[in-house]
Amino acid sequence: MGNEIKKRYGIAIAALVIAALLSLFLRLDFSNASLILRELRIPRLILAIAVGGALSLSGVVMQTVLSNPLADPYTLGIASGAALGAAVSMTLHFKLNFFGLNVGAVIGAGVIISLLMKLVKRGAREGDSMILLGVMLSMTSASLLAIWMALADPMGVQSINFWLLGDLSRVGLGPAIALLVLTVIMTLYFFIFSKHLDAFLFGDELVESFGVSRERTLKISIVLISVLVGFCVSAVGMIGFVGLVIPHFVRKANRTSIHYHLIPLSVLWGAVVLTLGDALARSVGEPHELPVGAVTAVIGAPAFISIFMKRKRGELS
Repeated sequence: MGNEIKKRYGIAIAALVIAALLSLFLRLDFSNASLILRELRIPRLILAIAVGGALSLSGVVMQTVLSNPLADPYTLGIASGAALGAAVSMTLHFKLNFFGLNVGAVIGAGVIISLLMKLVKRGAREGDSMILLGVMLSMTSASLLAIWMALADPMGVQSINFWLLGDLSRVGLGPAIALLVLTVIMTLYFFIFSKHLDAFLFGDELVESFGVSRERTLKISIVLISVLVGFCVSAVGMIGFVGLVIPHFVRKANRTSIHYHLIPLSVLWGAVVLTLGDALARSVGEPHELPVGAVTAVIGAPAFISIFMKRKRGELS
């Protein structure tokens, strides 16, 4: 590993350490520090690292295998489908839990993925049609979720709305660690097969020439990402723009599209951004807490517009 790339990793790791310290100790009541750290802040820190890394990984993979810089689980509607699945299973009291994480969210994400995969085969992947389809599916899922919650749990609508905007306070230490382990496993998988993702950089028509099965890689990648995003949504609700923006930031800042470095750096910076976002959400409106998804949206929305405009001008492929 060259000195330059070592420096980039060092900066990312140092930023994560600083973000973690801020998350743990910013505005901490030291008279009751031990209890607050153990019961509240350490689980939230682990969860922020896990979810931030998972969403960034998801963005890298989706943008690569779909050859679209606007692709991520949120713009494709996968996250909304996961939210709908989680809400339905929770209000019906289905025992669909895996280490405290709601399997209903994975099922909801899977339904959306099934629809997307069918349309991919029909050529909906071309241009921005895949994104437009994802936005439509996302709006449909959000509408169904609003109707479902209004009918199933009228008194819980406010609570579910806060969760949908991103809430890292609902999950304990056990599920947070489980999600972190899942994120690490997924990161290692895509890191090991990073050359398969690199093949997509040369265009769909050349993928097979690198000895990579395009359809197999596409299906496996989307299924694994759906599982990962489903569990993220079940744990913290909807946190948008992290998966969309961070991979672009890493590509530009580190001048690399090679997934051997793009994947770990994106995971690290995703963890940094969500950890800082959570600390900011807890602190800026004290004694009230802001939804962390609202904080990331304020930062991410202008970045999304910038990426969209660059794509229209042909600066992004």
